[in-house]
Amino acid sequence: MRKIKFVFLFSLITTCLMAQNIDLSKLSPEQLAAYKKYKDGNAGAVTNTQQAEVVDRNVNNGQEDIDELRDTQKKASNKANESNFANQNQKSEKSKTFSGGIFGSYLFDKQNLTFEPKLNIPTPPNYILGTYDELIIDVSGMYEANFKPKVSPEGYIRVPNASPIKVSGQTVENVTRIIKSRLVGIYPGAQINVSLGSIRSIRVTVVGEATRPGTYTLPSLATAFNALYACGGPDSIGTMRDIKVVRRGKVVANVDVYGFLLDGALTNNIALQDEDVIKIDPYKARVSISGAIKREGLFEALPGETLQQLVRFAGGYSDNANKSVITTIRLKNNGKTVVDVPENQLAIFKLQSGDSCYVATTSKIFDNRVDITGSVYRPGTYALETGMTVKKLIEKANGLKEDAFMNMAFINRKQANQIPEILGFNLGEVLKGAAEDILLQKDDSVMITSLFDYREEKSISISGAVLMPGTFKFVENITLKDLIFKAKGFTEMANTDSVELVRIIKDPDRLMNTTDKTIVYKFSLDKELSFKKGSADMLLENGDKVIVRTISGYEETRTVKLEGEILQPGEYSVTSKSERISDVIKRAGGFTQYAYPAGAFLIRTEKETGVQQKLNQITKENAKKLYQNKNDNKVDATMLKTAGIAAPAEGLDSIQNTFSKSKSVDKVFKSQGIVGINLVEIMKHPGGKDDFFLEDGDDIFVPRELQTVRVMGEVLFPTYVGYQPGMSLKKYIHRAGGFTEQALKKKVFVLYANGTARSTTRFLGIKFYPKLQPGARIVVPEKPTEVKNPLTAGETVGILTSITSAMVLIYSVVKR
Repeated sequence: MRKIKFVFLFSLITTCLMAQNIDLSKLSPEQLAAYKKYKDGNAGAVTNTQQAEVVDRNVNNGQEDIDELRDTQKKASNKANESNFANQNQKSEKSKTFSGGIFGSYLFDKQNLTFEPKLNIPTPPNYILGTYDELIIDVSGMYEANFKPKVSPEGYIRVPNASPIKVSGQTVENVTRIIKSRLVGIYPGAQINVSLGSIRSIRVTVVGEATRPGTYTLPSLATAFNALYACGGPDSIGTMRDIKVVRRGKVVANVDVYGFLLDGALTNNIALQDEDVIKIDPYKARVSISGAIKREGLFEALPGETLQQLVRFAGGYSDNANKSVITTIRLKNNGKTVVDVPENQLAIFKLQSGDSCYVATTSKIFDNRVDITGSVYRPGTYALETGMTVKKLIEKANGLKEDAFMNMAFINRKQANQIPEILGFNLGEVLKGAAEDILLQKDDSVMITSLFDYREEKSISISGAVLMPGTFKFVENITLKDLIFKAKGFTEMANTDSVELVRIIKDPDRLMNTTDKTIVYKFSLDKELSFKKGSADMLLENGDKVIVRTISGYEETRTVKLEGEILQPGEYSVTSKSERISDVIKRAGGFTQYAYPAGAFLIRTEKETGVQQKLNQITKENAKKLYQNKNDNKVDATMLKTAGIAAPAEGLDSIQNTFSKSKSVDKVFKSQGIVGINLVEIMKHPGGKDDFFLEDGDDIFVPRELQTVRVMGEVLFPTYVGYQPGMSLKKYIHRAGGFTEQALKKKVFVLYANGTARSTTRFLGIKFYPKLQPGARIVVPEKPTEVKNPLTAGETVGILTSITSAMVLIYSVVKR
């Protein structure tokens, strides 16, 4: 209902405005809101379309030529990158490029920029009165009176006790004199002040290439810019440089928007009068400029304007601009031409519509640069002066550092054909004057090397029972004591009575005549680092390695965990290598009255040393290779379901990809597993074969007394069944609904609560099922699903054809 009402209201307003030119000030608030919504919607659509046209028709015109020029100049210039600061500067400046591509087009799109006339101002003396203007006449002094007459359609105002006064078409200044002369006789000796009250509305028509041409109702104080803002400014082909204000058939002002944009001057922004016409003609000339300029874009040019003025419109040159010449691509009748305009001719080179100008960047080639790097106090770039030599350049760089290598230095130089060459010289002889000083050339780069550049990187190391083992840089005169202090001293379990220093044999004769490769020195040192003189003062050499071993028999603390129905559950330390399961159970006080020792199990996590990890990795990789070479395509469906994989019928290829052979091997080599134990037998016979030695990380769990047996796998109703002594496995399966069609009956097995398992066996064709205990699980596997590659349609047809042919042959033989 609201939508129908709005459409009707919109239609009514549009019809009235077009047919009768109704004053907007007389519309209701609801009518004004509907009209504004309609106008804003159309304005957006028109603006977007025009902006797109501008980009397509103007910005792209000649852009290909500019890009070609840029590529050519880039190839000819030096490839060195400019600084990040300069790039950021240019980006921030060029981000001001206007959305429509035409300089000034953004002015009338800005919602925060308005040219609404200011009404709270003193009465302008040159304001011309018209119909419905209101005057305020204030009489004070001997008489007190206040009048607010309005100008009638005939152009008169009525003041009590005075005849009608003609004011229409006259300025406020003239009308003030007339009113005072009329009222001075009526109110002798009184002070008479005349001011402007509420003002009238005027109608202004915008024609030509405007975004929204039409008739607009504006306050009588409105100016030309107010009307341009109301109509959205010029459209995509409208001029911004020569907008005409026409009054009674004559042009009274020419508005140039660029004057406001560039200088902030509202030139010829005259006050509008009723029935004035704003006429926007098509533009006469547009030119573009890009490159090393502050404001790239499309600009409108008036006849006679020059390239110098275009540079001004663009905000001037960028810091890296080559001002010596501007390349201009100009349209001709049969094509295009390129014009190079030198800097001294910018003021006389007149622009033509369609010109595309490009300002190149400065060349990155230096004409007087030399560099010095390496072991000098102030490396960097310096100016090449007349007669500059290597010695003078080193003096400019504040001299050589102490580590400078005097026997050799280098000059990187470019020959006349730009082919690089390197010049080596004896730096020490040049500085002493024993050799001729070298005269430098443009772009020479002098490199002073360091002594350390010619020395092998040397190191020493320490490992074992020290607080900070590692490799350290070798320095001259470092001793064993110094290295131990660098490693922050010994750990508590260090065996300092047998510290070894391993040294590589470097004597060629000894290496050739003996089988020895290293020398081992042994030291007995104080663990508290109170070294006696001579005990740790041995000088170390490059490559020396110090080994500090731990005390014999030392092992880190090992712990096991007891959980479940234990009197004192928790963590316990393994006191000796011979400690067994029964020992730690006794230490924990034994079982509670609810314990079920027959269902106890042990979870063991294997602690791998470095060697064990490597061995397991090698074994795992070999197992993967063997597994990948197998041609068996059978996949156990029970295993797949356990892994959470969908039924094979839904996609065998997907199953093969999901349950890869490599993943299967990784699962086999997991370092954690359940160890089946017979805790009842262990506690009856401590130290027996079932009483295992404890390992670090073992977790023993003693459950509460169990009363059920779980039946799972390929049965009709997997469930828990109450344990009954002597009841057979088959009866438990019947309690679960019996086998499914996919059940692999001969492979039924039982998982006991303590982690052990027993499978079904056969003897003389008779099946023997394992006995059940409380807490056991009966697992009925699924028949293996054979994964085969399906026959193609061609192969199937071929096989059927062969079978048919064979049958026909057999039939013919039999008939004979």
